[in-house]
Amino acid sequence: MGLLSDPSLTPRHKFGKILTKYHSKLGWLLYVASIVWFGCLGHKDFNHGTYLSENALSPGLVYPEIKQDSSRWAQQLMDELKAERDTHKSTTPHAWIAAKMKQIGLETYVHNYTLRYPFGGGKEFHGKNVYGILRAPRTSSTEGLVFSAPYRPPSSYHTDIAASVPILLAFADFARKKNYWAKDIIFLVTEQEQLGMHAFLEAYFNTEMDTDTKKNNFLNYGNLPARAGSLQAALNIEVQDLDIDYIDVKIEGLNGQLPNLDMFNLVQRITAREGIISGYKQTPLKKRRSSHYTSVESNIKNLLSMLLSQTTGVPNGNHGLFHRHRIESLTLEAVKRPTTGSNRYNGGLPLLKTIEGISRSLNNLLERFHQSYFFYILAQNDRFVSIGDYMPCLVLLVVPLFIKSFLMWLIAGGQIKDADKEQVEEEVPFIKDKENAEVYLVPAILFIIYTCFIGYMCQQILGLELVVNSLSTYGLTTAQSVTVSMVLWVVLAILLPFVYRLPVIAMHWLHLSSLVGLGTALVVVGLLNFALAFLIALVCVPLAVGVKPNMQKGFRKSLLTFYCVLLNPIVFIYGLVCILTLFQFPELKIKDVAWRAVTASMDAITFSLTDNLIYNNWLCTIVTSVLLPLWCCFWTLVLNKTKNDPIVSISNKKLD
Repeated sequence: MGLLSDPSLTPRHKFGKILTKYHSKLGWLLYVASIVWFGCLGHKDFNHGTYLSENALSPGLVYPEIKQDSSRWAQQLMDELKAERDTHKSTTPHAWIAAKMKQIGLETYVHNYTLRYPFGGGKEFHGKNVYGILRAPRTSSTEGLVFSAPYRPPSSYHTDIAASVPILLAFADFARKKNYWAKDIIFLVTEQEQLGMHAFLEAYFNTEMDTDTKKNNFLNYGNLPARAGSLQAALNIEVQDLDIDYIDVKIEGLNGQLPNLDMFNLVQRITAREGIISGYKQTPLKKRRSSHYTSVESNIKNLLSMLLSQTTGVPNGNHGLFHRHRIESLTLEAVKRPTTGSNRYNGGLPLLKTIEGISRSLNNLLERFHQSYFFYILAQNDRFVSIGDYMPCLVLLVVPLFIKSFLMWLIAGGQIKDADKEQVEEEVPFIKDKENAEVYLVPAILFIIYTCFIGYMCQQILGLELVVNSLSTYGLTTAQSVTVSMVLWVVLAILLPFVYRLPVIAMHWLHLSSLVGLGTALVVVGLLNFALAFLIALVCVPLAVGVKPNMQKGFRKSLLTFYCVLLNPIVFIYGLVCILTLFQFPELKIKDVAWRAVTASMDAITFSLTDNLIYNNWLCTIVTSVLLPLWCCFWTLVLNKTKNDPIVSISNKKLD
C-alpha cells in the first residue's frame, strides 16, 4: 500500500505519466515476456546440470553386496505369490505376506483401517496393511526409513505389479543379514493404493483431532501396534516383472510437492551404475533415443509435462503422501521387458542392487535432506531449472495486474486531473464528486462479500453428504449429484450481476479489488504450487488486463465476453476434458467425444472433491473458494450492468 500511496509516483511525475499512458501496452509486453522467458528455460544456458549436494549420499555408489541368491529367492517368492493370487482374486494375501516377513525375521504387524466413503450413504471400505520392522543394531530406534510396495489384486484395472512384493521381501531378507544399519527400516505392503499409505502415515504420526473434527473425518486410520524412529526418507517400488526394461522415476507428490533433488539424482546415478535405463517420465520412445539427445523443443516439452502433472495436485504414486510430513520419497516403476527382446535383466538382480545402493546412501545420512533444491523443474534427467530461474515467469504475469490497479487507485484518488486526461490511452471513468466517491465502496464491498459467500457455500455444500444423497434419491449417480450441486452455485454466480447491479464508481472499485485479489491469489498459490499458479495466470491475466468497467458494445466487449464464458469453471473443465479426450481417442466422432467428455468431466469433479475430503488436495478448494468468486467479479465487469450515476463522467476515446 505504500507503493500505491507514494506521492512521487503520481501522474505528474515522469514514471507515473508513463504508466498512465502506456500501462496497457506494458501489461501485454510483460505477458509476452513471461512466455518468452519460459521458452528460454529450455536452452542449456538457462538451466543447470544436476549434481549431488549431500556428500553423505555417496556410500550407495560403491560396489554392491547383494548376490544372485537374493534374485533366485525373489523368483521363488514370485512363483508362490502367483499361487496365492489364484485363491485371492479380489483380496490381498495378508497371511502369506505376514508369514514371509516373520520367516525373514522381521517384527511383523498388521494395520487395519476403515474408510467411510463421503457419498456412499454410510458405505464403508475396510483395508489392511502388512509391515515389518528391521531394528537398527547400531542405534536405539531414533531414525527410520520406509521401503514400500502397493499390492494390486488380479481384479484391479491398473497395471499388474505383483512382482513388487517379492522384490521387497528379497531385499528385506538381504538387509536382515547385515549389521551396518544405523536406521530402522520399515518394509510396508499397502492395500488399496494411496488410501492404504495415507492411513498408515496418519496412524504413524497419530494425528490428534478433537471430537468435532473426528466426527467429520471419513478415514478411521486405526492404530499401529509398533513404530520405528523418526522417518527420514522413503522409497516406493512398483515392479511389473522381474525381467525389467527400464525404470520410470515418479516424483510428483500431493499438491505439487517434490522430493529433494538429491534424492532424484541419487537414483539416476545408481541406476546408471547398474546399466538400467531410467528417468523422469521414461517411455519406450525416450529409451530408444540416444542418452545425449537433447534439444530446446524436447526440454520445453518436459517442462510443460511436469507443470501439467503438478497442476492437478494428485500424487502419481504412494510416495506422494510422504511429502506433507517432510519425508523425501519417490517411486520406482520398473516396466517389464517386451517379450520380443533379449533376456536383459533376468531375475531382477540389477533392481535389487539399485535398491541396495539407495538404502545404503540413505542409511548414511546424518540429518534430514536440507541441501540441494526442493523447488525445481526437470528439463532432462540430468538438467533442471531452479526456483530462482522459473519464478520470474509468474512475476511477469502478476506485475500487469498491480500496474493497472495502481493506475485505478490514482483515478479513484482524483490524482488524474483534466490536464492529464489526454495522456490516458483508453477511456476511463473520471469521478467528479470526490467527496462522495468513497461512499460507493460500500456496494462494491457488499458485492465482493456475496461472491465470496457463493464460493464458500459451493465448497461447503459440495462436500455435504446430505445434499448429494438427497439428489441421489432422484435417480442421479454420485458424479451427477456432485456436478449438479456445483452447477447450481455457478449459475447463481452467473446471475448475480443481473440481480445486483452496481453504480459506475462501485464498478471502478470492484475492478480495482478484482485485480489486487487475483494478483494476491496468484502470488500465494505460486508459493505453494508454482505450476498451478502459472497456468491460471496464463489464462486469466488476458481477461483481467483487457477488461474495463465501462466498455461499450463492440468487438472488444464481445470477444472478452466470449473469453470470460470459456473461463467459467464448469465450461473450462469440460473444454479441457473434451480436448484431452479428442487427443486420446482420435478415432471417435465429434458427437461421441462431446458425450464422453460430459461423463469424464463429472467424474473429474467428483474425484477432485473426494481427494479434497480424504487427502486434503487443494485444487477443489482453490477453484471453488478463490477462482469462482474472482470469475464472478470479472463476469460482472465484462457485462457492464450498471446503474445510471450523475456524478460520473465517462470519457470518450478522444478525451476532451
